[in-house]
Amino acid sequence: MVTGLKCLGRSCSVWKVILQLVLIVIPSTLSFWPIVVGVGVGAVQVPDIDVDNRNQNQNQNRQQLWTNRNQRASSQQQLPSAGYERDLVMETIETANYPCEVHVVTTKDGYILKLHRIPDPSQLQEESSDYENNSGQTQSETVLNDDDATTSQQNNNAHDDDKDNDIAPFRGVVLLMHGLFSTAADFVITGPESGLAFVLADAGYDVWMANARGSRFSRKNLHLTPKAAQFWDFSWHEIGTVDLPAIIDYILRHTGLRQIAYVGHNQGMTALLALLAAERPTSSRYGQKIATAIGMAPIAFLGGAGSNEIIQGLARFNDQLGLTLNTMNIYELTPSEAVLKFLGNVICSGSPTGAKDICTDLLVEVFGYSSEQARLMLPGLLENMLSGISTKQLLHYGQLMQSKKFQQYDYRNPITNAQRYKSTRVPEYDLSKIKIPFTLFYGTRDMFTSALDFKKLIQALPNVTAIHELPSWGHTDFIYNSQIFPLVYSKIIEHLKNFTLI
Repeated sequence: MVTGLKCLGRSCSVWKVILQLVLIVIPSTLSFWPIVVGVGVGAVQVPDIDVDNRNQNQNQNRQQLWTNRNQRASSQQQLPSAGYERDLVMETIETANYPCEVHVVTTKDGYILKLHRIPDPSQLQEESSDYENNSGQTQSETVLNDDDATTSQQNNNAHDDDKDNDIAPFRGVVLLMHGLFSTAADFVITGPESGLAFVLADAGYDVWMANARGSRFSRKNLHLTPKAAQFWDFSWHEIGTVDLPAIIDYILRHTGLRQIAYVGHNQGMTALLALLAAERPTSSRYGQKIATAIGMAPIAFLGGAGSNEIIQGLARFNDQLGLTLNTMNIYELTPSEAVLKFLGNVICSGSPTGAKDICTDLLVEVFGYSSEQARLMLPGLLENMLSGISTKQLLHYGQLMQSKKFQQYDYRNPITNAQRYKSTRVPEYDLSKIKIPFTLFYGTRDMFTSALDFKKLIQALPNVTAIHELPSWGHTDFIYNSQIFPLVYSKIIEHLKNFTLI
């Protein structure tokens, strides 16, 4: 029993260790967040990454290609400024000379979600005329609910009339969903050479990047503030069953298309599986709106043989941890800003002497960068890792590891479960209902999900069309590994070419 900050019956050191692992160590292993903010105080320049098998002519012409696109887009009437605060994702995209938009969507339970977009330039011409007569609103200022959104009227055939020889043909919309302790920044932080959003834009896709509720760019609600406990009363189940439908519907209305492709990293795939498999009549409808899904380091089943012993050990304390955090009124888990800035500005900046070498050697060893690339990336990487999650998200994953089932949140109270689920038994997600084709990527050194867990997911999904196993890759390699283009992103593009998304 834990009361306030006092420990009765157990040593306080046990709880301190658990809380430190959750609040500092685990976030530090899950997500890093360097941002290129261009010229200015504290700016970090990410170097070009020499990627094998990448067409060198395409690399040399990229800036000219997007300069041409921006010039064509700017020749149209400029939309009014949205008035929203700028953020690091926008700065990163614009510094790389790509077009960028910000859109805002409101969910049915009041969460205000920010979407980042690298649009296809041919769509800019079509959409500008739609918004000229939209009562002064712009795509970045309109907060839409599921029932009151205005459908964008577009002629999809216009894409065929708006191609240049140096521009990839328009291939459709791809939605990118980040993982735990992350944001849309994951898909742009490594720059135009190996950031997934940039790679897909170069291939001709209209790229949308979501930010889940509670993350750094989606911390608003119409009725609640982040200081309220109720604001954090959600898991990845709500991200999948509430956030994703609102985002997908908005994108389809805005573009006038019927389907999108989906790419999710760890929790991003968990949320999609929850949406498509949950016992809701809308689930099959969203199965028709998503042409295909690609999962990088997907998480569903946990706790199988071979799972990381440290993670398994923490999972055994899952219920006690939940009680402790609730008693201490801790509902959000986020890395300490002071600690991260200390690491970025002091330890990894070269003082004390030799410490920077240790930091950069870690990045070289883990992700395969050169020493010079690591030195430039690491200070910003640490300083900007500030996105948090709800405690319920982490506890839900702990429950999956305990039960070894892919199921909804267990409130550990028969009455509450009965009120939520009409049964004291927690419902499992029925993955057999999901019919869309999946391509899945798995790293053999993933610290959260074992090879057995991944195999169980493959067997549960009826339509897995391709499986890619990457030896010695871990969870974060799917964002930061220097070889990510030839080993992962090139395969994603080849898979997407099999689908007509317009």
